[in-house]
Amino acid sequence: ITMHKVLFLFLILPLFSLSQEKPVPEELKLFVRIGYEVLDWGSEDLNADQRKDYILILKKEGEDSAGVESDDWAIVRPLLLLIRQKDNTLKTVAENNDVVLCRHCGGAMGDPYEGLTVSPGKFQLDFYGGSSDRWAVSVLFTYDRLKNDWLLEKEKTTSFNALDPEKDEVIATLTRKETGDIRLREYKQEHNHDNSDWLVKQKTWFYNSPELNSKPRKAYLVKGDRVKSWMVYRNFIQCMFENKNGEYTSGYILKKDLQRLPVQKLKAGQ
Repeated sequence: ITMHKVLFLFLILPLFSLSQEKPVPEELKLFVRIGYEVLDWGSEDLNADQRKDYILILKKEGEDSAGVESDDWAIVRPLLLLIRQKDNTLKTVAENNDVVLCRHCGGAMGDPYEGLTVSPGKFQLDFYGGSSDRWAVSVLFTYDRLKNDWLLEKEKTTSFNALDPEKDEVIATLTRKETGDIRLREYKQEHNHDNSDWLVKQKTWFYNSPELNSKPRKAYLVKGDRVKSWMVYRNFIQCMFENKNGEYTSGYILKKDLQRLPVQKLKAGQ
């Protein structure tokens, strides 16, 4: 995200709000649950059978006026994947309550939901939030014909400081090659979570993005250092390192340069 992008986001917000008022097809209204209303929807052939399907996103009635002190402030926003059957009826084949961020999950920027983009065999969700430190997330799912399911294809996160977006911009692109197969119905924001301790086996560098062809940063660790992970992928771990001065460095490190340490079991009475 560049400064031009930031300004563009502010300019389109009023237009975006209007776009969410697009009429809801009658056949979709049957899938709106009691106490909910439509946040967004999109239509396309999502499983290559030449029939139009739907992505339907719901929100709780009244959530727009619920403050952070309300029990409903972080209420889930269900996403439904509706596939058209041979008899022309629609069927819910996948549902997820975690992929669409809640209304207050954007922090000072407000509702983080930016939109849904639907194209043949795939759909993407976009979010934007933060305060002085901003972030943007795009999550892409694609249809796998062999598995007959919709899998996470790519998750792109951009972070930057609003006062100097060009200088501090960090982009991390996570792909299916790193995450493994994550089905739409199983997707969670904390996917690949792993809270383990690791020992550095040889000098290794931090990366901003878990991509084998990306350029490492100047920051590195040496043999004998220890880190704690919070996400573990096929080739990388996302971790944090604390040096002897209490300073922290975080990012992605190649898993081949590390050794997972056994879990320390607590003794009786501890």
